[in-house]
Amino acid sequence: MKLEFHSLTKCYGSHTVLDGITAQLNFPRALVLVGPSGGGKSTLLRLVGGLELTDEGTIRLDGELVPTHEKSLRLYRSGIGTVFQSWNLFPHLSAMANIMLPLTAVHRVPENEARKRALELLERFHLADHAHKRPAELSGGQRQRIAIARAVVIRPRLLLFDEPTSALDPEMTAEVLEVIADLKAEGRAFILVTHAMNFARVVADEVAFLAQGRIAEHGSAKDFFSTPRTPEATRFLERVLKY
Repeated sequence: MKLEFHSLTKCYGSHTVLDGITAQLNFPRALVLVGPSGGGKSTLLRLVGGLELTDEGTIRLDGELVPTHEKSLRLYRSGIGTVFQSWNLFPHLSAMANIMLPLTAVHRVPENEARKRALELLERFHLADHAHKRPAELSGGQRQRIAIARAVVIRPRLLLFDEPTSALDPEMTAEVLEVIADLKAEGRAFILVTHAMNFARVVADEVAFLAQGRIAEHGSAKDFFSTPRTPEATRFLERVLKY
């Protein structure tokens, strides 16, 4: 896939979160965004997903301009699957119903077909026994796998993961990262924001390092982790990989 930013700027009040980013990122399947907290990673992901609008500049995904008008934006968003760090599951719905909801409510898939597709993913993610449980009855890792299934069930052109393991313990983190690695293996394209550097090193085709609202450098995972080109990236990796 190809992701292009031109003079991309996003502010919240007087605070500039993304500061005139211009870059072209090419990744066969997996782009991973890394960098210090507050560098703009999650904001950039939300802009790519059409969940927020830019203040200035443009974004193109495979040559298609990410729209800014609501009608076109709704259509664009319907082809993007997003997974947040806090799951964002509906607490009053079962796991099955949470997965089915985007199919029936947004994509107008008949309920029988939606149920079939949801069950296939529940079985694949080893969650079939929990299909009728509500989120409060599930572990954190199970909730996040339900959230991933909900994003995958619409068969999106692109998946977005915003720090999907930040609220999980190590065992649950491993469960979720394994699911993401399997998605890449089957050919799914995604952008991942993560602080799990070892996983980023393994799964990424392309790494973009964000700091102070800019993409300070980007390149293959091998090059980034072995020979970072900027002092900012070098210092960052020295800190996060020290222990």
